[in-house]
Amino acid sequence: MAAAGELTGKVALVTGGAGGVGSAVVGLLAQRGATVYLNCFHSFAAGRKQAEELTAAGHDVRVLRGSVGKPDHVERMIAEIAATSGRLDVLVNNAALGLFGSAATLTEDDIDRTWNINVKGPLRCSQAARQLMAAGGGGSIVNLSSIGSTRVLRDYLAIGLSKAALESLTRYLAVEFAAEGIRVNTASGGLLDTPGARMFPDSSGFADVMADRTPFGRLGQADEIAEVVGFLASDRSVWMTGQTVTADGGLGLPLGTFGRGGQEPAAAPAESPDAAPSATVPTETALGHDPIVVVGMGLAAPGVNSPDEFWQALCDGPALFSEAAPDRWQTSAFAPGRRDVPDKGYQPVSGIIADFRPHYRLAAEPDADRDFNTVWLRHSLFQALESVTRRADDRFSMSVGLTCDGSQHRGEHFLVESVLLALTESGTMTEDQLRTVKDALLKRFPRAASTRTLPHDIAADAIEGILPAATPVFVVDTACSSSLYALDRAVRDLRDGRADIAVCGGSHAQRVANMVAFAQLGGLSPTGEVRALDETSDGVLFADGAGILVLKRLSRAVADGDQVHGIISGVGLSADGKGKAINAPSTPGQVAAARRALADAGVEAGEVGLVIAHATGTPAGDTAELLGIAEVYNGQHPVPVVANKSIIGHTGWAAGALSLIHLLLTMRHGHIPAQPRFTKLRDKVAEQASHLTVPREPMAWPRPLEPGNVEGPRIGAVSGFGFGGTNATVIVSEYLPQHAIPAPPERPDHSGDPLVIVGWSKCEPDGLDYGEQFPMPPFESVRMPPKLVRSLDRSQLLAIQCVHALPAQVLEFCSAHRDTTGVIVGFMGQTQAMGDIVLRTHLDDIADVLAAEPIPGLPRFLEEFQEAVQTSTPPLSADSYPGAMPNLIASRICNYFDLRGLNLLVDTGETALLQVFQAAEDYLRSGDLDLALVAGMSANAVPAWSSEVRGDDARPVAEGAYLFAVTRESVARAAGLDILTRMETSIGEPA
Repeated sequence: MAAAGELTGKVALVTGGAGGVGSAVVGLLAQRGATVYLNCFHSFAAGRKQAEELTAAGHDVRVLRGSVGKPDHVERMIAEIAATSGRLDVLVNNAALGLFGSAATLTEDDIDRTWNINVKGPLRCSQAARQLMAAGGGGSIVNLSSIGSTRVLRDYLAIGLSKAALESLTRYLAVEFAAEGIRVNTASGGLLDTPGARMFPDSSGFADVMADRTPFGRLGQADEIAEVVGFLASDRSVWMTGQTVTADGGLGLPLGTFGRGGQEPAAAPAESPDAAPSATVPTETALGHDPIVVVGMGLAAPGVNSPDEFWQALCDGPALFSEAAPDRWQTSAFAPGRRDVPDKGYQPVSGIIADFRPHYRLAAEPDADRDFNTVWLRHSLFQALESVTRRADDRFSMSVGLTCDGSQHRGEHFLVESVLLALTESGTMTEDQLRTVKDALLKRFPRAASTRTLPHDIAADAIEGILPAATPVFVVDTACSSSLYALDRAVRDLRDGRADIAVCGGSHAQRVANMVAFAQLGGLSPTGEVRALDETSDGVLFADGAGILVLKRLSRAVADGDQVHGIISGVGLSADGKGKAINAPSTPGQVAAARRALADAGVEAGEVGLVIAHATGTPAGDTAELLGIAEVYNGQHPVPVVANKSIIGHTGWAAGALSLIHLLLTMRHGHIPAQPRFTKLRDKVAEQASHLTVPREPMAWPRPLEPGNVEGPRIGAVSGFGFGGTNATVIVSEYLPQHAIPAPPERPDHSGDPLVIVGWSKCEPDGLDYGEQFPMPPFESVRMPPKLVRSLDRSQLLAIQCVHALPAQVLEFCSAHRDTTGVIVGFMGQTQAMGDIVLRTHLDDIADVLAAEPIPGLPRFLEEFQEAVQTSTPPLSADSYPGAMPNLIASRICNYFDLRGLNLLVDTGETALLQVFQAAEDYLRSGDLDLALVAGMSANAVPAWSSEVRGDDARPVAEGAYLFAVTRESVARAAGLDILTRMETSIGEPA
C-alpha cells in the first residue's frame, strides 16, 4: 500500500502534464511528497493553473514549458532541473501526439510527426535525464503506452505503431540504463475517460463498445492509470524493469462475443464503403498541427439578421442605406449637399439596423436598457452557437473588436452628463430645475440613461449567461480591422491551448459625431450609395453591424460532429509605418499583411481563388487595396475580387468578421455573386492588375484540380485594414474530409526564451492631470506643424513623447528592425478630443432642448456653454477624426517612428495594461515581433468622464503615460541592449 509521503525528497518530471493522464500523475506524485516539474507546451495556461492550485495546497509543483519534439527544449528543461533541484529521480514520459487515420489517409509527414513525439520524445528525454538521474544514485523512468500497441483499433495506425515502438524502447533502455541504477518500465491503459479519448472518430460510440467489453462495464479513469505510474515511480517496484504493466479493466480478457453479464455487446461501428476516410485528428498534445476551423457564425447588419439572409442579400445586391428614423436620432448636425458649413456633415444617409429581429433566445430575455452592441453581439452569439457542441469542462475565450466611439449609448451618456455637470457647477439652477432640464435632455437623448456602455462592459454583458462566467475577454481596437485582429487572438488561444472553444468578432453602432467628423475628411459618399471597386466610387457609408465566429481545433470539431464551415489557415498583421499619411491606406502595408498570412498558412499566392476585399468605396482606398491585391496574388489564373460594402455599408469594427462570413458562405455555395453597381476598374488599376476580375454577373467557383484529376479545396482570402494603418489578411481553406490537410510551415517558437524589459519611460503631470488645455510640447519632442499638434488628443502626444524618452539604444534597435517592432497600447474609454467632438457636433441639439425650457438663467448658461466648447475645441477639420480616435494612440507611434510590425489598442478597462503585456508576450514568443513597445495610458480627466469611472472621491482619475520596451532575452543579448528585468505573464487566465 502506498505511503502518503513515500516520494518525499524525490524530484520528478512529468511531460505532457497539463491535462488528462498527465494532470492526474502530477497531482498524485505531488501529493506523495515529490517535487514535481510539470512540463507542457501548448497547454501552458492550464499547466500554470494546476501548479498554482497544488502549490496553494502545500505541494511543490513547478512548470517547465517546452516541447519534447525539440531537442533544445529537452536539454533546457533538464538543465533547469539540475540548476534548481540538483537531482532527478523520476521521469514520466507522457507527452504524446495522436494523429487519427488509416493507411489510406495518413501521410508520411503524419507518421514522422507522431514518431518524433511518441518515440523519439521519450528517447531524447531519457537520454538527457540519464546523467542527472545516475548522479543521484538512479531512479525510475515510466513510459505511457496504450492497448493500441498490441491491438488493432480503427484509425489508430500512426499511434499504435509508435506505442508498440515505445514498449520495445522500454526494454532496450532497461538493459542499457541498469548499470546506473535506473529502472525503465511502461504503464499501459485501456481506453480512458479523458479529453484525449474523446478525440477518437465517433468517440461516444467507440467508448460505449470499449466499456461494454470490460467485465466492469466502464472506461478507466485518469487517476487509475496514475496509480500504476505512482507504483512504478516508487521504491515498491525496485525489482521491476523492462516491463509493461497493463491496467485495462480486463479489456484484454478472452470474453469471446459476450460482454459483462453475458450480454452480447454492440458491434464496433463499421466504416461504410461510401464514407469519407477519417480526417487526420491531432490530440491536445499537438495543437500546433491541429488546424483551426470555423464551426459557428452569426451576424446582424442593415437589412439582414442571419448568415442565410446575408447570403440572399449578397446574391440580390440591394443598397441597404437610409437616413435614421427619429427614434434613432434627431439632429441638425447635417447640411446635406454642402461641405462649407462648420462642424456639420454633408451626408446623413448610412446603414441603419432598423428591422432587427432578435434571435428567439434573445427575444425571450427580459427587456433591458442595453447598448446596441450588447444586443447585436448576443443575437449573433446565440446564432453562432446554435449547432456547436459544448462540453461541461470546455474552456472558452472571447476576443472582440469594439471602441468607445462605436456606441450611440455612450455618446448620448457623455453628452447629457457634460451638460448636467456644467449646469451644476454654474450654481444657477435649483434641484427642481436641474431635474426638469435632465428630463428634457433624456427625452431627446434617451440612451443617456445607460451606464454599461464601455467596451469591456459591452463585451462582458454580451456573453453573460451564454459563455462560462470565467471566460477571459480580450477587447481590441484597431479601427476597421478590429474583428480580424480579434480573430488572430482567438486563433492563438486555440493554437496555444488556452481555450477549447474561441469566440471572436466585432460590433459597431453608428453615431452622429463619427459621421460628421469623417465627413470633414471628405470620405463619405455624397451620392448616398457605395460603388466599391468601381471607377466611379466616390466614398464610403458607415453602418451598424455585428458579427461573431466560433472556432475550434479540427480534432474537436470532427469528434463533436460540428459543421466545419472552413479552415483558418493563416493570419497576417502589419502596420503601415510612415506611409503617405496616417489616414491614407498604404499598399506596401497591406501587401506585407497578405504575405505574412500566406507564409503563416503555407499557401502559395497562386492557390488563392477569391479575395473578399475591404473595399470601402473611397477612390484612394480602393485603388491602394486593388494594387496591393494585384501585387500579391499574381498567379497564372484570373483572381476574382468582390466586396460587400455596396450592400450593407462599412460596419467598422465588425467589417472583417462579416467579410469572413461572406467568404465562408461563398465557399459553401461554390458560387460568387456579382459585384453590385460595378461597371469597370479605374484605368490605373486595370493597367497594373489585368489578372484581377470583378464579376459583373454571378460566376461559379470551381474547386481546383490536383494531380490525378482530384478536386482540391477552394482557398480564399479576406483583406481588411483600419484607420491608422492597421492591416490584416486571413487565408481560409475549404474543409474536405476526404482531402489530406497539409501541415503548415513550422511556426517559430520562442517559448523557452525569457521576455525582458530593455527600456522604459513615463510622462506625468505635476498634479493629478494636465488641466483643461494640454501644454504644447516642444517642437524637438513632437516634430509636427502646430496646427496638427492642436488637433491631436493629448494621449497621442504623450505616446510620442514617451517613445522619444526611451534609451537611445532601444530607439536605434527600433529603427533597424522596423518590420518586427510593434506597438500595443492599453487605454480605457474615449479620448478627451472625441468628447469635444461629441459636444461640438451636438451644440444645436443642446440648444433646441434648453431653449424649449422657460427657466431663468438657462439662455445665459447656454451661451456660456457654447462659448466654452467652441473656445476649448478647434473647429472640426480633416485632422479631427484621426486626432481623436483611441486606436490612433498606437498608430501614431508607428506612423511617427515608421514602425511596421503591428499596432493595436486594448480596452479592457482597468486591466488593460496587464492584457497589453500578455498580448506582447504572444507576439514575441511566436516570432511575429522582436520588440514590443508596450504602453499604458490615462489621458482623460474631464468631469463627465471622471464621474463615471472614478467610483468615489478617494480614487480620482489621474493622467499619465508609461511605456516599456519588451523583447526576448536572446534578442536583447545579441543586440547589446541593457536588460532591466525579466518578466512573465499568464496569458488568458481568468482573474
